[in-house]
Amino acid sequence: MAADASSARQYRAPMTTVDAGAPAPAAAHPLTGCTTFTMRRRISRKEQFYEIRPVGPDGVEGDVALYASPKQLSLREEYRFSADREHTRRWLTVRARTQMNLLYAVFDAVDERGAAAGFFEYQWVESELFHVWRIAGPGYDVVGRQRNLVVGMARQVYSRLPFATLVPVPFAFDVEFRDATGRVLLRVERRSATRNRFTVTTPGGVVDGRVAAAMTLLLDFRGQA
Repeated sequence: MAADASSARQYRAPMTTVDAGAPAPAAAHPLTGCTTFTMRRRISRKEQFYEIRPVGPDGVEGDVALYASPKQLSLREEYRFSADREHTRRWLTVRARTQMNLLYAVFDAVDERGAAAGFFEYQWVESELFHVWRIAGPGYDVVGRQRNLVVGMARQVYSRLPFATLVPVPFAFDVEFRDATGRVLLRVERRSATRNRFTVTTPGGVVDGRVAAAMTLLLDFRGQA
């Protein structure tokens, strides 16, 4: 990847202030301090949405912390993560940078204040065998790949079908996101027996839970993992 292109896609967090030089404190979102959560895909007569539930140290799921769904009839891809189904209390918004979000597709994530929370980049050149995603945010820059080569290649073939972006992928998968040192900072798993349920872990809590949830939605909804 060319150095100038790479630097252009570097994550830069803007400085938001509330008074003279004082950084605006970020509100504690529903996944603050949570390093394991589940995401379930639900389908109603009107829409498709996701429920995100934190998992405690005992392995027990809590109540729904976030609801997520794609924005309907939007010229650009947009996904909303809110405290309620009606999205009246927004915690994260993920939006494609362009209307024709092809090739090096890039999505930006902003928090409830409109401040940058991270970005997602689908790296199509590196994705000839199986899909590769990069996500970056404050304190991390990681690349995710499917751990199982056969599953990854099958998903690659499936994603090229005409309806791939309309129907979530039917395969189980296990995607690890590693930094430059090889450290795993995000893992997204889906077992074949639980096709609509994902288990997401953020070891060390480096990756913002909302960003991790957004990456999980993109992996499922876009069929690219």
